[in-house]
Formats: sequence, C-alpha cells, structure tokens
Amino acid sequence: MTQIQLSPSLLHLYIGLCLITSRSRRRVKYFKMRNIDVCLSSEGTEVILATSSDEKHPPENIIDGNPETFWTTTGMFPQEFIICFHKHVRIERLLIQSYFVRTLRIEKSTSEEPDDFEQWIERDLVHTEGQLQNEEIMARDGHATYLRFIIVSAFDHFASVHSVSAEGIAVSNLS
Repeated sequence: MTQIQLSPSLLHLYIGLCLITSRSRRRVKYFKMRNIDVCLSSEGTEVILATSSDEKHPPENIIDGNPETFWTTTGMFPQEFIICFHKHVRIERLLIQSYFVRTLRIEKSTSEEPDDFEQWIERDLVHTEGQLQNEEIMARDGHATYLRFIIVSAFDHFASVHSVSAEGIAVSNLS
C-alpha cells in the first residue's frame, strides 16, 4: 500500500473536497474548508525580497508568527517587501500590524515567478500614537502566489511591519 504525504494546507484542501454520502438519505454533503493563515513561515511562505534590512529586525519577522518581532524600514520611501506562498492561494482576509505606515499599497501576482503584479488594494492608514496599527482588509478576488506590499509613505522617517496574516486556503501547488 502506497502512502502519500500531504502538507497541512493541502490536507485541508483534500478534506474540503471530499464528499460524504449519507446512506439513509443519499444526500451528498461537502466539508467546509477551514481557512488557515497562509502567510506563516510554518506554512512554507517566505519573504523573498525587501528593500531594506536591519540585522536585528529582518523581513522574515513579518511572517514568523511571533508578536514580539518586526521588520523595520531604514528610511526613505517607498519601501517594499514581497511574500511568496510557493503555491496558489485564495485569500479572504488580510490583517496587517504596523507602526507609522501612512499609505500602503498591496499588489498580487498569480504567476509562477514574482512578476506581472497587478494593483489589488491601497489604503491610507490611521496614525495611532503609541500603539500598533491593525488594518483588517476583507479581500475580493484574492487569488495569488505572490503579494507585494509597498509602503508608499509613512508618518515618520522609519516604519515597521510587525505581522501580515492572510486567512485563506491553498488552492493548488505551483507546477
């Protein structure tokens, strides 16, 4: 008997597509697929590019799931980072935790390489003195393999991104 190893996100997809047939009534039911944070490094996601880096606050901190870590810009705007999912995902909700970000643009790509980005979302964030900005975005047409986050402007010379969460599901692997 052959065993197949599935990643947790592909297992969720597989379970979500399985049919259950009730013998007594012959009704077909579908499992509801459970959304996960597809932006975590533990799900295989990587930050593949950042326009600035500080060894104490590297860009990988954005997706490490640790609320105590963050990425910081090193001045001058715009600044950007690109997140690679290594699979096609469908995002339903984004949550960005940041500090001093004034205008944030998010672009997405469904290509196998980080190119052909299209503008997806642009937001002016509210300055929150002394606390993190928590920007929740309900996503429309959230299919992507890459996301590019561009900090267009900030409220200060430096800005930080503490986390990016993307609630969604893996749709398929890259071929």
